[in-house]
Amino acid sequence: MSNTNQKSVSKAPAHDTKIRAVILAAGRGSRLGGTAEGVPKCLLEVGRRSLIDHQIEALADAGIGPVTMVVGYAASEIREAVGIRAEYVTNRRWDMTNSLYSFWLARDQMVGTTVILNSDVLFSPEILERLLETEGDAFAIDGSSGQAREQMKVQIVEGRLADMRKDLPQDLVCGENVGILKLTYETVQELLAEAEALIEAGQEKSWLGSAVREVAQRCPMTPVDCADLPWVEIDFPNDLERARKEVWPLLDPRRKEPSRAKRRVAVFASVAALLALPFGISATLPKPAPVMWEVVSPEQGALRHVYLGEDNQSWWLVPPGVHASIEVFGPGPVRVDTRLLDPEQFDGQYVVELGLDGEREGWYAEETVPSTSRFHDEWVVGSHQRIKLDAATGMHTLDVSVKLPETASVLVRVRRLEVQGDD
Repeated sequence: MSNTNQKSVSKAPAHDTKIRAVILAAGRGSRLGGTAEGVPKCLLEVGRRSLIDHQIEALADAGIGPVTMVVGYAASEIREAVGIRAEYVTNRRWDMTNSLYSFWLARDQMVGTTVILNSDVLFSPEILERLLETEGDAFAIDGSSGQAREQMKVQIVEGRLADMRKDLPQDLVCGENVGILKLTYETVQELLAEAEALIEAGQEKSWLGSAVREVAQRCPMTPVDCADLPWVEIDFPNDLERARKEVWPLLDPRRKEPSRAKRRVAVFASVAALLALPFGISATLPKPAPVMWEVVSPEQGALRHVYLGEDNQSWWLVPPGVHASIEVFGPGPVRVDTRLLDPEQFDGQYVVELGLDGEREGWYAEETVPSTSRFHDEWVVGSHQRIKLDAATGMHTLDVSVKLPETASVLVRVRRLEVQGDD
């Protein structure tokens, strides 16, 4: 395939050594039928937690981040459930494209070594550990699988990926692709260029594996066999049942032998509980009331104070090119709420930049629609978007501004506690 048209592929900063993750989560999962009841696959629960919760926790434990999710179907539900644990890219054509196109949309986020995974895989965190321990480009396979028609089969020749497709002849099958890859920046750029060439050729509905297969011919990719570790890709109702009844019990951390330190803590806790019983401490002490923080005012007195709703919610208007500086105290959670003004003018999209003590904390891509419960005489007010932070001990200066669009204004408020009744 041609390696041209790379103008949209990002260049990595020389100092960027983080291993990032891109989770492909745009599809509907229609093959699950009524089993999912319209819930996107990544929000299906296994072990009382969603698949995406399991994945993000495993990535965090492996030191992988930031995480970018490519969302499409039920994007707002996914964003609400995941929150600031991930950045987001939206595939607005999710129903007309496939994983190849979703991967290509995340091109600007892949500025270093990247772990790429499908959102419908429940897997042992040790799979990530094995990939990270493998030098260069690596991908997880199950050498004991690959016989079923719907499985993404792989052919391995001289320890490298030679082919990857569902219709691979059985005499060439060496296993099944698990759906988790670790690729260096250079290989990611090759893969993005290949994806772009396929898209320009009208193959938007292709699987990402079709581009991986081509790039593997010039960028050696090492298979990492994880047949001895529990995992499952959830495509059909029986996969979900297997995930809950067979795979999750093997992953459940409650089944693991507690460490010596945890056993010692448990012993001390038990002794403390026994000592407290004669005094009836646990039965008589009331639960402490939640601490309510007032809305924190920005330092700039020039910012306009705006009230919304009959309960006069306090917000501050941050015009284009201006940032709100707000003093916050830790330790504890801090919540930054924003509302885009006249959202339809900007297709409901904007990027918020947060700074903490003079250092950029992060950029947050937001999507909004006109609010159904909060109104103002001068503007159409967008439904609120929420960013949560954990402030360390001490006083900090939090800066909030709109990065894109450059002409957009937002309403901002900062609180320490969830406020019920917002839309």
